[in-house]
Amino acid sequence: MITTKPLFISTQGGSITCFKNHSGRIFRSCSRSRCVFSGDLHSAKAYLEILERKKSNLLAGAKEKIPAQRKTTLKWSDNGELSAIDMARILNRLENPELTECDLACNIYDV
Repeated sequence: MITTKPLFISTQGGSITCFKNHSGRIFRSCSRSRCVFSGDLHSAKAYLEILERKKSNLLAGAKEKIPAQRKTTLKWSDNGELSAIDMARILNRLENPELTECDLACNIYDV
């Protein structure tokens, strides 16, 4: 496992880390459990600010917008349990009746 010291740590706990390889550098901006990769430090700083704004909106009780292309992979821990974040997202979706109920277009009992 590669461990790298962050280049920058914000006052809200977010960080920017630089990874180097034979083709150049890539920057990872992380805040809370969200990370974004970018090709330069300026973009990495801008992405970190966006991620931290989302964090403060979530903590303030604002609803999180679901992007058009959502993440579809679930994260599992070493002991086989679903991650707490994914479990919370699933339970949150199950509370929404639009996602758990539907009207059938036909009556299955009519022959």
